[in-house]
Amino acid sequence: MFLIGIDERYVREISRIIVKYSGFFESNTIDIFDTRYYPPPDLDNESVLRYFLVMVAMDHRLSRPGKPYEACLEDGCYHGADLLYRLGVKMLLENPSFFDPSYLRDIRVEQVINWLSVSSATPPDPYIRTMLLRDLGLKLLKLYNSSVESILEGSRGYLRGGYEHYGLLDYLRVFRAYEDPVEKKSLLFVKFITARKLFNPRDKPSIPVDNHLTRIALRLGLVMVSGKLWDKIRSGLEVSTVEDILLRFAVREAYDQLINYSGLDIRVLDDFLWNHGRRVCLKDKPICDICVFRESCLAYRDRNFMVNEHVYYNTWYY
Repeated sequence: MFLIGIDERYVREISRIIVKYSGFFESNTIDIFDTRYYPPPDLDNESVLRYFLVMVAMDHRLSRPGKPYEACLEDGCYHGADLLYRLGVKMLLENPSFFDPSYLRDIRVEQVINWLSVSSATPPDPYIRTMLLRDLGLKLLKLYNSSVESILEGSRGYLRGGYEHYGLLDYLRVFRAYEDPVEKKSLLFVKFITARKLFNPRDKPSIPVDNHLTRIALRLGLVMVSGKLWDKIRSGLEVSTVEDILLRFAVREAYDQLINYSGLDIRVLDDFLWNHGRRVCLKDKPICDICVFRESCLAYRDRNFMVNEHVYYNTWYY
């Protein structure tokens, strides 16, 4: 037996910090037009949409314990998602047809390994990634006439549909890469294409929950866990599929409430928290002295709550 809940006291306390330092949060947004990682601004819309659909599909579980996904290229050294998207842009510029649905439908595991490997850095699940890309290509061809733009048009600007039509998140769920009930990849895709002004959702998106955001939510006290699940988190034992989904749903809801209370733009908050998790609220060795949330952080006050995110490796959901 276990319980998962949202502690509204901490949600309100953290929201006050966000309001107080809103300018600081807004100054830390990611440049979605940075051509090291993302398509150039003059590229046609369909090509940009295909790029993000493919790259977000690949954006999961790049590093494993003792085997970080990092490498140095001719223009610098990259780690994790930075390396993934850097390799994505290189492929886009060198071989744009790689992102065509007809190419993806027939892609081979050797091609995926060659694409995403640099020196000793290689993705841990190339067969899974190949399956996801082939599924993406086949269904784009069969269901959407090879057009990502047609999916957006069919959604009529809605993320979630009603009785009479589907929303974008409903359409995306047909792809294996985007079937996660908590919709991390789907919401990340929405975030990217909204920032590029290719989509303007009529309903409010949630935040895409990854490991960094889960770790931060647990440490700040936004989400409280008890029972066997809390024991697993503290001990670093792998959780079940159901436990993973329920926990991430609670984290997503906690951040939705945080956004409602603070009024901060969802993209601004997600960008900040993602960078905060990679640079400050680190796994194992957080740098609390420079944390903007330090004085209100539950884990800073009580080291019993200084936990990492739950362990759940074998997934392509996030």
